[in-house]
Amino acid sequence: MKILLAEDDLNIAAIAKITLEKIGHHHVTVVSDGKIAFNTILNNSFDLILLDGMMPSMDGAAVLKQLRQNPQFKTPVIFLSAKSQESDIKIVLDLGAIGYIQKPFEPRTLCDQIEGLLKKVA
Repeated sequence: MKILLAEDDLNIAAIAKITLEKIGHHHVTVVSDGKIAFNTILNNSFDLILLDGMMPSMDGAAVLKQLRQNPQFKTPVIFLSAKSQESDIKIVLDLGAIGYIQKPFEPRTLCDQIEGLLKKVA
């Protein structure tokens, strides 16, 4: 699976990328800025997008909101965020994310969590 990971914390991005590539056998592209994520998504094809909630220049919710303005955009989006309030989770789910993985996540179970969320929408 081809995944875009938009995460501004370089340590978290490195752990997630290694996990997704070594355990999940996915191809992962990492960006660390919301505007770059948005432009990368517009100019490439991904099977899944993992968005950090808080990023420079454009937060994850703003990226998803802009993507959803294009009715042809169908790529599943999962949020990775340290925010754990139900209201924060509800906002991104209402915007069209298929799920929410709270940081810090357990690297060994990240692939399973993603697969579980993808199965719910399949």
